[in-house]
Amino acid sequence: MSCNDFLEEKPASFYTPDNYYTSYQQAQNAVNGIYASTRDFYSPVGLYEENAMLMLENPTGQAKSDINQSNNNANLRNLNMQTTDLYFRVWWRSSYKGIGAANLAIKNIPLISSAVVTDVQKSQLLGQARFLRAWFYFNLVRIFGDVPLVSDPVSSAVGLQIPRTPVKDIYEQLIVPDLLAAEQSGLPFSDNTGRVAIGAVKSLLAKVYQTMAGFPLQQKDKLPLAKQKAMEVISSGKYTLYQNYDQFRDPANDNRMENIFMAQFASTIAVSPMFAFTLPSFSLISNGQQEIGTLLPDDTFFASYSANDLRKQERQFFYSHAPNFSTGANVQFKNGQHIFKYWDDVAQASGLGSGKCFPVIRLSDIMLLYAEAQNESEGAPDVNSYEYINAIRKRAQLAPLAGLSKEQFRQAVWRERNHELCFENQTWFDMVRTRMVYDTKNDTFVPMLGYAFPRDNTIKFQEKHYLFPIPQDEMNANPKLAPNNPGY
Repeated sequence: MSCNDFLEEKPASFYTPDNYYTSYQQAQNAVNGIYASTRDFYSPVGLYEENAMLMLENPTGQAKSDINQSNNNANLRNLNMQTTDLYFRVWWRSSYKGIGAANLAIKNIPLISSAVVTDVQKSQLLGQARFLRAWFYFNLVRIFGDVPLVSDPVSSAVGLQIPRTPVKDIYEQLIVPDLLAAEQSGLPFSDNTGRVAIGAVKSLLAKVYQTMAGFPLQQKDKLPLAKQKAMEVISSGKYTLYQNYDQFRDPANDNRMENIFMAQFASTIAVSPMFAFTLPSFSLISNGQQEIGTLLPDDTFFASYSANDLRKQERQFFYSHAPNFSTGANVQFKNGQHIFKYWDDVAQASGLGSGKCFPVIRLSDIMLLYAEAQNESEGAPDVNSYEYINAIRKRAQLAPLAGLSKEQFRQAVWRERNHELCFENQTWFDMVRTRMVYDTKNDTFVPMLGYAFPRDNTIKFQEKHYLFPIPQDEMNANPKLAPNNPGY
């Protein structure tokens, strides 16, 4: 796998920040260490090898499980989040761990002698570090709202005793400036090793601008900027849509084609749990893999796909049966459809851990982002917006769209985002920035506030659900974080 080399972390036990940054290899290792934190959200955590990415899937109403729920998953699926739930702590601590590593790199790399590390090399390393720091903060503000802004290395626990910074200030003082600086860092436009490239920077800028245009900031003047950055990625020609969904699942296409930025995994170094998590529980269809059945589509969500949508067909995005690995006998899954997106042929046959990287930003996401931003800012879809959404629909063997009003096109884009990007940690962020939810039972979009889940109409969104609670452990360690988010 092309990404293996920089997944390996070098021991640095005998170094301090003051004496470590003396060579290009050390500077590169420092940046590699930042990437390590990007995997934490998609890796097993807790007693039951749960996965923090479930925090962004369970509360959408579009997911269910084969198994009895842990408190972490059950609370999310029932919109009964507790400040002590495990996933909140993982997102908080892993994000700040990555931010801390980025802060060290950003402070110390410029101090290395240019005779040892050239200015070009420094600029590219700093570009990667700034992108990653911005990405961690982008997640934090969308998940928790106001959080502490830490842009310098923290040398002691005392330095962590700081209050929360308003979301607007974090965007304006760090996220956007970091990405604008990374955009000028001299990185290549694309990079199939899994490292950050300019295409990823511009894509994240587009997503940041689009989110700033939505809730809670509602800065509508950011929509043209989102459209512009999305177009710069699309028109570069450096990324192409998969021709079929087999290419989506093929690990050989990680960090290539449609993939703009991914969390890196490799079966011999850092194993992805997504294959095991989405295997039907105790189905015996794999060669000794854990078959956990933690995440599968809710019935009404699966039914919301058109009957002729290729993504709905067997072994495309979903599947309902497979042969027993040992006997070949057909196994019909007890809970209906399961997610096939993360199926790994090599892991299934060998019994080894999956090395499939996790898609954080795909070209289809950016094409739909352009279509939404352009339609919202200009009042009607243009030829490019139709071209991009129809390219994604064509792959799904759906008829092209034409002649839609602004409102009709908006809902068409939102529907396409739900169907194309499902179970990739995109839907929840779309919900909270628009404060709208996909009513899968009626195939329309309605306000998030007061919406009741189709599987249980007693579970309804409240205003407090726009944000997750700050973890109780963090509140205890830093009283300046008080009060917690409203409702918690």
